[in-house]
Order: sequence, then C-alpha cells, then structure tokens
Amino acid sequence: MAVQSTAQGPSDRHSPLSTQEDEPPFGRFPWLTQRHLIFFVIGWLVLFALGSLLVSNPFQSESSAGATPDYWRVMYLHGLLIGMVGLLALLTCSVLQLTSRHTRALIVGGVLFATIVTAIGGIWDRQIPGAEVPMWVQILGFFALDEILIALLVGLVVEWRRRTPVSRTLPFWAAGLGATSMLVAALMGHLAGWILEFGDTPGVIGSYAASVGLSLDDLSANLIGSHSHEMVVGVMALTVAIAVRQFGYERLAGAARRVAQLGLTMVAAGAALMTVMYVAMGFTTFDPGTYFTSAGGTNGIAGDDIVTGVLVMTGGLIALVSVLFVARNQAETMAGHPVRLAAVWSWVLSFVTVVVAGYAIELNEVHFGAGGAAPAAVNDAVYTWLHQDIGLFLMPALVLVMLVVERFVAPRHQGWIGWAAIVGSTVTFVGGLIFVFVNPALHGPGYDVTTVGLLVVGLALLGTMWWGALHALAQPMPAAPPAHHPV
Repeated sequence: MAVQSTAQGPSDRHSPLSTQEDEPPFGRFPWLTQRHLIFFVIGWLVLFALGSLLVSNPFQSESSAGATPDYWRVMYLHGLLIGMVGLLALLTCSVLQLTSRHTRALIVGGVLFATIVTAIGGIWDRQIPGAEVPMWVQILGFFALDEILIALLVGLVVEWRRRTPVSRTLPFWAAGLGATSMLVAALMGHLAGWILEFGDTPGVIGSYAASVGLSLDDLSANLIGSHSHEMVVGVMALTVAIAVRQFGYERLAGAARRVAQLGLTMVAAGAALMTVMYVAMGFTTFDPGTYFTSAGGTNGIAGDDIVTGVLVMTGGLIALVSVLFVARNQAETMAGHPVRLAAVWSWVLSFVTVVVAGYAIELNEVHFGAGGAAPAAVNDAVYTWLHQDIGLFLMPALVLVMLVVERFVAPRHQGWIGWAAIVGSTVTFVGGLIFVFVNPALHGPGYDVTTVGLLVVGLALLGTMWWGALHALAQPMPAAPPAHHPV
C-alpha cells in the first residue's frame, strides 16, 4: 500500500492546534482549557470506574443474560459513559480543527458540567420513581449532553459553510453522522425515562402507543433498547472517524487510501442506516428480522446486529488498519507507532469480542440460551458483561485514550503506554474468552486472567495521567496537511 511520506519526525509536534487547545474559551477561567479538561475527564473516569466496584462488581452484575437490568447499576454506568462522550467531543474539536470559539466554549462548559453532575447523580439515583432529587440532578447532566452534541453538530455545519479542507473529507462526514446518531439516541432515552417516571402523562403518549399496536410498557422497553444500542455504536462511529483523521488519512494514497475510503463509507452508511432502523424499532413494532436461522428459529443473528457489526464495526476495522501504513518518515516502521498500534488493536479486540464471539453465540442459542436453562446459560450471562463492559465500553475508550496520548504525551513516554495498553487489553480479552467459553466460575481462571489484564490497562491509564497531565510534557500532533483528494 502506498502512502504519501512527509519529512516530519516524531519529535516535530508543533502546530496551530496548540493555540486552540491551550486557549481558555472563558476568559475568567484561564485554567479551563481543552487540554486540562481532557485529562480531568480521564482522571475522573478512572476514579469513577474504581468506585463502580462498590456498586457492582463487574464480574457479578449479571445474574443471567435475560435478567432485567438493575436500575441503579445502569444509572451509575451513565456517569462513566457521559464522561466518555465528553472526552470524545473534546477530541473531535481538536482533531477536526473546529474553529468556532462559541462551539468550543459550549462544548468545554457542557463537558465539565455533564461529567460531574451526571456522575454525582448516578451515585444516588437508585430507583424510579422514588429517588427524585438525584434523578433530576442526572437529568440536568443529560440535558448538558444534548447541548454538547448540538454544539458539536453546529460546529461541523460552520466548518462546512466555511468550506474548510477537512469538511470535504470522508472522516468529517462519518463524524457528523455518528454525532447525529448519538443525539437521536439521547432523545429516545429522554422519552423512555419520562415514561418510566410519569407513565401516560400526557395521555397522548399512551394513545400513540395504542395506535401503533404497543402497550406503554412495550413502548418504553423499545425506546430503551434502541437508545442503548444506537448510542454505543454512534460513539464508535465518531471515534473511528476522528482516529482515522488523526492518524493521517490525508496522507494516504493509492491502495491504502481506497481501503480507508471503503471503511469510512461503511461506517457512514452504517451510522445513517442504524439511526433510521433504531428509530423505527423504538417507536413502532418494526422488527429487522433474524437471519441465518436454525433450530426452528432459535438460532440466528438479529438484523440490527448485522447492520452495526458489519457496517460500523467492520468498516471501522478496515479504515483503522489502513492508517497503520502511514509513516511520518521513510525510516519509521510499524514498531514506531505503538500508540497507534494500541488503538487499532483495541478496535480489533472490540470487533472480535462483540461481532465474532457475539455472532457465534447467537448462532448457537440452543446451547447458550439467553436467560434460560440451556447448558451454557451461565456462560451467556458472563458474555453479557464481557461484550458490554469490555467490548463496547473499555476497548473503544482505549482508542480515545491513545488519541490523547499521541496528541499530548511527550514522544519519549508514548512507547511504554502504548505497549502496556496492548498487553493489558490482550490479557483482558484472553481472560474474557476463558471466562465465557471455558470456565464461567466466578473465581476461576477466567476471572483471574481478566483481572490481571485490567490492572495492566490501569497502569497505561495512570501513565497517561502522569506524563500527560502532571508533567505537561505534551505537544499536539502536527496538523494534517491539506488533503490532496477532495473525498
């Protein structure tokens, strides 16, 4: 695969982005910069993740794959996920070089508010109805998330109207579709929460549900399912778009560029298609169907899983692999990109965990039997944790952290952080496979191996905080040169 080489070396990390990322959008608060807030959010998420052990040991939180999710655990988890979305929005501003000062100010203020308020509310939002004060505290954080996404979309439109070079590229369009999908998912979550709290108030909600053949409970359940599935995959679509951009999409040429275009086109198409599909699934009785069925229909892959797995996750894999062939100079090899390699490897492990293992289980439901008395029902319960907390949350979060490391941590410290992330994520993945497919015992070998892997990942996160935030050794990555291709 051919690439357009540049003369820059890994130490040439100076660009106009440093002005943007270090310029406080609020004059009265000079310490509140994008760079400082990025590391604050990472540190906050690390602390909040440790606190989650007091709420729900991740290895014990799912009694069965078909069990009704525990409300408190779900709302506490939102405290982590909102911070992750905030980190993603801040990185999007930097990577796509959004120039609107108002956009950056709204996103910085929104991220700080949403991350703290949603997390604090989630600590005490234990039941619905009943925990009114913490619930409304969290709702304020959710509204701030809406504001972040709206501001981000407005910022993207501003760049498009200004006809900036980045706004004419595929990563830009994929990012816009991913952000749009996230906003739609958030709004469906709001409506589901309203129904859980207030029921058929106003009565038009129940009337609408009846008109499409749903009970109020069914409408709420549909909205929750669509909200959760669409939000997490929307995050992944936006993540892969900015990762491909930061890792050198504009410098790709020849076969490598065509491969990247194929992957990004799949991601963009998947984000658009899943948005329409999940809205239909949330508000109507629409069912995308089950495919490759057997055993009288018991085995089979759900249609929405095919759309998200094949288009967004596989497309993301194709696009990310292509940028591994970008070299900052002719002498540099793959080993010179441990942070990029860690980001791509995290996506690979997410893909295998969610898509490959998930499809394998769906095609063998007679054996795994979600929530039932099938031979491997216990294994299926463990997989519920593995694919959600590890495959859909941790691994994509590691991609974001690696973007931060490459932008803000001095090159001499990036190597061990990248390799620690690779080792830790690999050990976690192997332990998860043992946990699900070999021995689902709570304190068996799968539990032990996975725990070791998570500890190593934790070291990579601590290294990111130490050398990025405390020592302030970072310089941003150079701005990508103007694209030679308009697509």
